[in-house]
Amino acid sequence: MFDIYKEMWGRRKMIHALSLQEIKREYAGTLLGFLWGLVNPLMRIAVFWFVFSVGARAGGPVNGAPYMSWLAIGMVAWFLINDGFRLTQKSFRSKRSIIKNTPFPIAILPAVQILFSYYTHLILLAVIIIGMAFTSTAISFYWLQIIYYDFAAVMLLLGLGSVTAPLVAISKDFGRFLDTMLVFLFWMTPIFWSIDNLGKLEYIVKINPFHYIVQGYRDSFFYHIGFWEQPLYTLYFWVVVLALFLIGNYLYKRMKPIFLDIL
Repeated sequence: MFDIYKEMWGRRKMIHALSLQEIKREYAGTLLGFLWGLVNPLMRIAVFWFVFSVGARAGGPVNGAPYMSWLAIGMVAWFLINDGFRLTQKSFRSKRSIIKNTPFPIAILPAVQILFSYYTHLILLAVIIIGMAFTSTAISFYWLQIIYYDFAAVMLLLGLGSVTAPLVAISKDFGRFLDTMLVFLFWMTPIFWSIDNLGKLEYIVKINPFHYIVQGYRDSFFYHIGFWEQPLYTLYFWVVVLALFLIGNYLYKRMKPIFLDIL
């Protein structure tokens, strides 16, 4: 039932090695190297903070949390989701030269891209946590929940990648559609605004599993709410992940001969 994921687990050392190669390839020939993984997201955070807090005068505290810190934590979570999903959905198509010319275990490609994104994410997360530690007066063991939410994000991305990578491999149009959907989800996920503003309509946003990760980061750093305190929402999230795993495994097995011919 979970053949593709068993293969990923069996080749986990290979996945780790290939993800490190991806990092080296991404920053090869640059002076700052992996530090570029910090420069870009930090500049984006600063720009959005300036636009919303200074330009739009909408940067007041959010439920007691400083807006700059609240925004930064939300965007760190989003960068992991966005970058991981963007790379994973294209993992088969972007590696078509390897797939066509070598007997490569293609099932592991989504996991390679997720781990590549996650290692880059860890660098940014470490910087943000250090900054929070120096500026926050409420350091708590709840911060350790980030380990759980990172695991949840990786599992969600693995499910999404398993579903979308075969579809993107056979259709460029579907890949463009997903890129458009990511832009839509970026603005519809409460990154710049609080879900409390929606009142009774907040359940609509909570259908989006990305919100579970973003809000989980903020609950850990600012509001000291455990994921176990939201059992129904946590159950919903993992049901979605399980459904994606099942669909992804089915699509991979049924569509592998098709996209191999097309690629």
